[in-house]
Amino acid sequence: MNWEELSAISTFVTMIIIAASAIAAVIQLRHMRAGNAIAGFLGFMDRWAGPHAREVQNHIFSGDLERKLRDPEYRASLGRAQADRLKHPELEYLDFWESLGMFVKLGYYAEDAVMESGGSVAIIAWEKLTPVIAIIRRKRGQTVYDNFEYLVSRAMIWDAKHPDGIFPHGTPHLPVEDPYPDDAGAAPHVT
Repeated sequence: MNWEELSAISTFVTMIIIAASAIAAVIQLRHMRAGNAIAGFLGFMDRWAGPHAREVQNHIFSGDLERKLRDPEYRASLGRAQADRLKHPELEYLDFWESLGMFVKLGYYAEDAVMESGGSVAIIAWEKLTPVIAIIRRKRGQTVYDNFEYLVSRAMIWDAKHPDGIFPHGTPHLPVEDPYPDDAGAAPHVT
């Protein structure tokens, strides 16, 4: 083997090693991006698991918001450009959904993960918060909270595609015994 052949073989082997390194780097970057997305999503969701978040959610889902919206002064203060967020905790919850919708729309969070864990809650939250959004949109335009609207629209499409959820086919459901019979005195029931 002469030097030219040896040099050609050496160049070819070097090229293969560089290509393999580039492929490994791309795979590693994809794993790092996925890990960062998961960490970001969990941190984002953890924010809504604490006591303050539960108070805000209780304000919306307990009927307190509905009662307050009957007051014209409350509605007027909600429609101001800089509404008092201490007086209107529903704005904090709207901001949460707006941000989550933006992250899904931009592809930072996997839509399936968001829909499976919170799509139905987003739909219910939209129903509760639509009057608030309507009041705000009177002054600030139709694009206010449109990422939340996008998220709910996607959740409705997702629910229509998965009416029975996404429990893996071929995996048996486990029996769940209800140890507390209803008030009519029925015996415990296994589903």
